Amino acid sequence: MHDGDVVGAEPEVVQARLDNQCQVLQEAWQTHLTDGRPASLDRFRGAAATLSVMAKEQELARISELALMLEVMCGAVVEGEEPVTEEFQDTITHYLRSLGAQCRQAMYRPAPPPQPAAQVLALTDSQALADDVEQQLGHFGYELIHVASTAEMEQCLRRTPPRVVMLDPERLGGPDVVIDLADRLREQLGGELPILLVTDSPSMETRLAAARAGLAAYLLKPVSFDELVDLLALFQPDRQPEPYRILVVEDSPTQARYISTVLERAGMSVTVVGNPMEVLEVLEARNVDLILTDMYMPDCTGYELASVIRQIPRHASIPIVYLSGETKLERQLRAMSRGGDDFLTKPIEPDHLVQAISIRAERGRMLRGMMVTDGLTGLLNHTRLKEELEAEVARAQRRSSTVSFAMIDLDYFKGVNDTFGHAAGDRVLKTLAGLLRQRLRRTDSIGRYGGEEFGVILPDADVEEAIKVLDRIRQRFADIRHAGPEGPFRVTFSAGVASYPDCSDATQLTMEADMALYAAKRAGRNAIRAGRPSRG
Repeated sequence: MHDGDVVGAEPEVVQARLDNQCQVLQEAWQTHLTDGRPASLDRFRGAAATLSVMAKEQELARISELALMLEVMCGAVVEGEEPVTEEFQDTITHYLRSLGAQCRQAMYRPAPPPQPAAQVLALTDSQALADDVEQQLGHFGYELIHVASTAEMEQCLRRTPPRVVMLDPERLGGPDVVIDLADRLREQLGGELPILLVTDSPSMETRLAAARAGLAAYLLKPVSFDELVDLLALFQPDRQPEPYRILVVEDSPTQARYISTVLERAGMSVTVVGNPMEVLEVLEARNVDLILTDMYMPDCTGYELASVIRQIPRHASIPIVYLSGETKLERQLRAMSRGGDDFLTKPIEPDHLVQAISIRAERGRMLRGMMVTDGLTGLLNHTRLKEELEAEVARAQRRSSTVSFAMIDLDYFKGVNDTFGHAAGDRVLKTLAGLLRQRLRRTDSIGRYGGEEFGVILPDADVEEAIKVLDRIRQRFADIRHAGPEGPFRVTFSAGVASYPDCSDATQLTMEADMALYAAKRAGRNAIRAGRPSRG
């Protein structure tokens, strides 16, 4: 019987095979401890690889991950990159103990059912509301299905389970009915179903009913469209959060390989630096959410590195976490007093490492977000946008590539504020911000340059490519109807685009894009123009 033959087997068979392979792994390690030869360690590594594959086929992620860690950690030693140290042996023993416990408790679990396709299902008797939302959502690539009764909704649920449901409690008969319906929907569809409440009532009773029903959001009529779009973006099935960007500073190839493998398997983007003297150069070349550093390294200790990083204002908010075998509390506290945010002690469980890094990286990202984003739109603020543009131009220079910069300005925006009020104007700004976020790439940077002006950085795109992308957004935005006190209205924007290397630096890029923007304004607005090459 091959290792893959256990797929679909009875739970007892799966358990027996896992127990047997764990025993093989334990015996291979004891054999290596006895003779110490590379060949015996290589056999141990092979046994770990076999167990990892077997567990992965049975969707036992925890066992598969632990076995993979053992395989990865042995790689550098088997390949002669590092000697067998006491720390290495202690770490292997620690993971073998955890792995044995996991194998003894393993349970066979069938594969989860496939996720249903994304869909917005609205139960409301307001045809005007449904029509308005449906038309607006279409500009952002969403589909809305409007039903007027629970019976009709049940029919839709049987055909295609939704990803999001919008409920109107007035149509259903009151808050109590909403609770019952929400519970029934979750029971019928399984899992967590995002349900949005759309209501005229701001009362505490209705809000309490929504909270008890576990609803995802509470929206008052008339629906704030930009708020609705932001919510729907959170619930898209294919939505992937941006990976945490982790910089690992570790002079041991074995530890560096182990740490990077654990974090990458958790979905993080990891950059490894073996020499702490190169860290500042790496930080200038890329953005990171967290620095994970060893304490004791040649030429520069971890806490000395933290002190140097904290000297640079741009890097002052990056969380720094130490990962070391140091167990003396006074030394840990001393290291943290020099600019560190947390201290993790080796050996560390993969789950603990991932959780600790995720928490710190998320907090760091939130803190930096508050420092560098515009309060109304959530886009980069003016200062941060300029920093990003300078960094992207520097990257383009190093890679001999291109980067474009666009200046966008809403047409006749003063008239929008004067005619419809500043609240309506703010909604227009947020709608454009949301459309730019959705329609541009994750690698593009978007900022509010000031007032009704926006800036967009498009790496690896020349002027023609940038104009093509932005022109599609311009046409889409011009079709959106914005809510005003006297009825819906439309707004357009104009833009100017320039690129490097046609322009020599970030300052020239900004100037040329700005002049191109005003050329678009003079041409009649609702247009995009290219800047002139200005090298030299």
